[in-house]
Amino acid sequence: MISSSLPNTAPSNSFRLVCGFSFAIAALVLRFAPFPENFACFGALSLFCGWTLAGAWRWGIPLLTLFAGDCFGHYMGIASFGFYYVPSMVCNYVGFASMIGIGMLMSRMLNQSSSTDFAPWGLVGFGAVTGSIAFFLISNFGAWLDPILGYGAGFAEIIRCYAMGLPFYRATLISDVMFGLGFYATYQFAAASVSNWERRAA
Repeated sequence: MISSSLPNTAPSNSFRLVCGFSFAIAALVLRFAPFPENFACFGALSLFCGWTLAGAWRWGIPLLTLFAGDCFGHYMGIASFGFYYVPSMVCNYVGFASMIGIGMLMSRMLNQSSSTDFAPWGLVGFGAVTGSIAFFLISNFGAWLDPILGYGAGFAEIIRCYAMGLPFYRATLISDVMFGLGFYATYQFAAASVSNWERRAA
């Protein structure tokens, strides 16, 4: 049976980094898959790195992967990919950084709670939903700042911007939950497999 508690399985830092880089490559490749708009796994990658990695790696892997995707999309001339209005772009990056922070909070919450089979899965789902909301609020504020989108000044226009973004939020929420749980399940399966292999080898 695969253990469902990250702190109890205690995979090595090297194993966590390998998983982080593997998920980053998957996120980068899937960034250019023909998914619906806003359906991506950068949010799940940010949560995963915030949860499992330490130091500069937890910030560097997801944010540099996102930047690599923007660079590739920009220089390949792919429509709707690449660089755009800088304040809006900064808000998107801050939104993903907030998801890293939520992943860190999830890790602390699990360490401070009694371990149950459901607790980690519930936290991943809760973190994905909370992270997608945080990203929606921050990134859509950036959309309001973008003059190309034509929003006016004032609170009413900010609210209108958020209302216009709601149809796109569904894809964000679904992908964050789906990929978040998928990354977690893959990580736990890989950790259990490595642990079993090491026990047999010993």
